[in-house]
Amino acid sequence: MFDDQTWLISDTHFFHVNIGQYCSRPEGWQDLIIENWNYFIQPGDAVFHLGDLALGKKEDTEALMPLLNGKLHLLRGNHDRRSRAFYEALGITLVKDPYHMEYAGKQLVFTHRPMVPLPPGLINLHGHIHNNPTSALEERHINLSIEVRDYRPWWLGEILDSIH
Repeated sequence: MFDDQTWLISDTHFFHVNIGQYCSRPEGWQDLIIENWNYFIQPGDAVFHLGDLALGKKEDTEALMPLLNGKLHLLRGNHDRRSRAFYEALGITLVKDPYHMEYAGKQLVFTHRPMVPLPPGLINLHGHIHNNPTSALEERHINLSIEVRDYRPWWLGEILDSIH
């Protein structure tokens, strides 16, 4: 389903009023995310969102989706509580958590929350912790929360190339 040209992003939390303060996001953070999203992602690109897409009124999310380039695949986070029908009506494909795949000989597992303990041989791409790391995580945990990823999406291949 995904390859090294797939875009990854997590924890955008669109319309979550307090997240800006909780995570020390810059002024205008929602516009920054949308601008970066559309700068990097073309209309036909695959985007794998690792959860916590948007909160608030469903009308806000409905109005947001036409503004974002790409074909969105969502692995639900703890704040993605709308029905499957709601997401599918917006053209969003839901992905089961955890999602496993092999890429370039590496065993990857995508989750919203970090997988702890992490079984040997797996690399965990996750979100949820924003810019609040925990000592339970190790080098094989890759946090894709936007606060630690320049408020932009990243190519899967680019992220994996950064692993030593």
